[in-house]
Amino acid sequence: MLKKSIGVATLFMASHAYSDNIKVTTTADIVKNDTECSLREAIEYINQDMPEAGYYGCGGKDAISTILLEKNKTYLLNNHLSIKKDMTLRTTYDSSVGDDIVQGVSNAILKMNGQDNILRVDNDQSALIRVNLKEVSLQGCEQECGVGQGGLIYNNEYLSLEYVKLTGGFAEQGGAIYNVATLLADGISRSIVEIRSSLVEKNQAVQGAILYGGAPSFRISNSVFKENKTTNSTSANIYSLNNATVNEDSTLLTLTSRLVSSTFVKNTGYVVNVRDGMALNNLTVVGNSKGIYFDATANMAYLANSIVLGNIENTIAENCAGNVAKAVLQNNLVTQEDCGSGVNYYPNEFWSGPLIAGNDVVGDCKTMSEDGDSLLCPYKVPNQKFLGYIRPRILMSQMHWLDSPIVNKGKVVVNSTDTLIGCESSDQRGVNRNSNNTFCDRGAIEIEVPTSISLIGQDLISGQVAKLSVADLLGDSDLLSKTECATLFNSVKAPNGEEWQPGCMRVQQTQTVSKGKVVIDEQGNITYTPNGSWHGADIFRLQLVTTTTRFDEHVPFIEVNVQIVQEPQNHMESDKIKTSGGSTGILSLLGLFALILLRRK
Repeated sequence: MLKKSIGVATLFMASHAYSDNIKVTTTADIVKNDTECSLREAIEYINQDMPEAGYYGCGGKDAISTILLEKNKTYLLNNHLSIKKDMTLRTTYDSSVGDDIVQGVSNAILKMNGQDNILRVDNDQSALIRVNLKEVSLQGCEQECGVGQGGLIYNNEYLSLEYVKLTGGFAEQGGAIYNVATLLADGISRSIVEIRSSLVEKNQAVQGAILYGGAPSFRISNSVFKENKTTNSTSANIYSLNNATVNEDSTLLTLTSRLVSSTFVKNTGYVVNVRDGMALNNLTVVGNSKGIYFDATANMAYLANSIVLGNIENTIAENCAGNVAKAVLQNNLVTQEDCGSGVNYYPNEFWSGPLIAGNDVVGDCKTMSEDGDSLLCPYKVPNQKFLGYIRPRILMSQMHWLDSPIVNKGKVVVNSTDTLIGCESSDQRGVNRNSNNTFCDRGAIEIEVPTSISLIGQDLISGQVAKLSVADLLGDSDLLSKTECATLFNSVKAPNGEEWQPGCMRVQQTQTVSKGKVVIDEQGNITYTPNGSWHGADIFRLQLVTTTTRFDEHVPFIEVNVQIVQEPQNHMESDKIKTSGGSTGILSLLGLFALILLRRK
């Protein structure tokens, strides 16, 4: 009851917090003097400086410039929306309320129903406005529809995107976003784009399918860029026309246009052209037709702590191209032929072995017994997550952490005159890296090893079999195969005298005696079969060895508590009470009611 009361109170407070927001009450794209508030009317209300009288059903006294849309609703637009004032556009629920809310999964959707882009953010004035989009998805024409600049968004202001999905944008320049980015007299761009924890996929342009800018003027982090297509071979999916102006006192550590902790997969064309003023750090660039094009002239750009591999077009690898020598490359995992050794005090490392443990660069990962040599799992989105990632693998041929070309490859440079570019503070998923950026992992993903004991379980009726999974509890690890278990423990049999199971599984009874048989496969799927129609619980702990925990000599496994509860089928019947019988049953019930009334009198 207390939990329910707290939940009601929280919802009440959330409702109160949203009480002055502008709530869009219709999905129709209309401008009409009525009580309904459309998205177009809500934006126009803010553009008009939010008069107290409201505007066509939107706003009123004490309104604030936040527009709320309903989750999972689609708002069809006949032409673009012009934004000329500071505002925030977001989905109604507060992501901090409720455990079942996954940011980005239930976004409201703005879909172009005509031949136009969706948002034009430009106030035609010198003062810069700020526009925030949070937990909103934009779907463009999904075909060429005559848009010159910005298939989804044309921006000449301060644009911030968080948990946003951009898809289906087509344009000559900027399939998803066109950022004007005109350099002012002081060398600073007027407009800027921030993208955090967002997905940009299946957009197309001649130049800059993801983002086109007059110069580098962006801050991009924790995001995924997938299946975008830039058709001009000299352009790139994130394309900057000119170099940024670099001041005399600028250093690599002060560069402001940042592209970090993000993944590029299955894009066509170069993923980015690197101009002066750009910092690229902790990226995973894998399985694109082309990798990174270096286009700087003043040595004021860098690529560091990243994985750039397997970017191939027509059987020709092109991970790095352009004037590679004019940028600083530090501590990347690349191919030597096209990306080079990098700086001598913090050099690149090379990988020439198998790369993807899957049938494609997107999809399911093979087990260690199916493929024990490939360095990475394919890109995959975990259950109930907005963004997927490419998971690094720890191979059985690697006998120590230091043998991995990815894990713990951050380092401290002794020579203080050298500029060390450390890892980002967190990875693409928000996992914190080492506090001093030492011994961090290359690429967008920091490998996690579970340290706490998890709990799984299932309630059964007699005769049923439990189906469970520990796949999501293994962190960024794989279960050892049966053969590897025999090698690791130098025994062809498990301690119970039976054949090894994947993960070298051991079952420890914790509170009850064993009441069933546990079988696991290499994907982490568990089948529990009760050994009879007992009533009660079977409580035990599984110990599983993974490719990462095997390095620990003292505790080479993760532990998972399991609780299975079984009850008999409910076949309770009584020959004293009948619940059917036609008129006889009805008469009996009427008689019972009559007796009750008589007793009350």
